[in-house]
Amino acid sequence: MKKIIGLLAAVMLLSIASAQAQSYNTKSLGVSAGYLFESENAQGGIFIHLPIARNWRVAPSVNYTFSNHKRNNLEINGDVHYLVPFAGRFSFYPLAGITFQSWRGSGLQTDKELSNTINKFGINAGAGFEMNLSQRLDLHIEGKYIFIDRFHQANISIGLGYKF
Repeated sequence: MKKIIGLLAAVMLLSIASAQAQSYNTKSLGVSAGYLFESENAQGGIFIHLPIARNWRVAPSVNYTFSNHKRNNLEINGDVHYLVPFAGRFSFYPLAGITFQSWRGSGLQTDKELSNTINKFGINAGAGFEMNLSQRLDLHIEGKYIFIDRFHQANISIGLGYKF
């Protein structure tokens, strides 16, 4: 009986380890939807997750912020994630990165500024939670704060990625 329990425990540990190892070394390409709280804008975008070392990956993304209050935004991010796996198919990750935002619209004009476009660089910091839905799909929920002059704000997003 002890041998059977030991064998079952070994099989379970191997399956958890292989599921975790699979999430470390897989690339994924996907779509995301989000919300920017300060500017009250909805967002849609694409991302790619590329492993660079065990537990580390880069996560570039491009997002379009839909018009609200007469302004919209194109955002390019370069984030880094550190994966902390738990319970086999789940991972938590802190993130940090850089962002470039190009805000456009008549809602940006002031008496001193006549331009309809404002381009800014900033920093991202936050965390996410990822779940491997299957061998080919993963789902993540991510929250981050964008530190950018005149456009500081919290962002929450959900994404679905195809692993290859």
